[in-house]
Amino acid sequence: MLIEYRSLGDVDVLKAAKVVGMTTTGAAKHQSTLRALRPRIVIVEEAAEVLEAHIITSLTRACQHLILIGDHKQLRPSPAVYELAKKYKLEISLFERLINNGYPYRMLKNQHRMSPVNFFLLYLL
Repeated sequence: MLIEYRSLGDVDVLKAAKVVGMTTTGAAKHQSTLRALRPRIVIVEEAAEVLEAHIITSLTRACQHLILIGDHKQLRPSPAVYELAKKYKLEISLFERLINNGYPYRMLKNQHRMSPVNFFLLYLL
């Protein structure tokens, strides 16, 4: 009873927020809260590293826009069982799978995280 009451209270607080952030593990754990919040937009950062199943558990029927951010040419997901990952292609993220299947995407041309000198040296490689 206390857990149910607390969850309802959390939903009321979260509904007042413009942005709610959580990990995909948190989203899977708190599915009832997500369903009550009915988020229309879901943004996944580092989407190239997230297992496809983890993204799917973060979605609800209310989701209208799924925004995936990441670099599919860097890190990939790390499934727990290598043999299953190879057999069922679990080492490919939803992000990479969508790009490989022709979904439209945008690549950022500018970055602001490293010094221009370092960026230029890497660009030459």
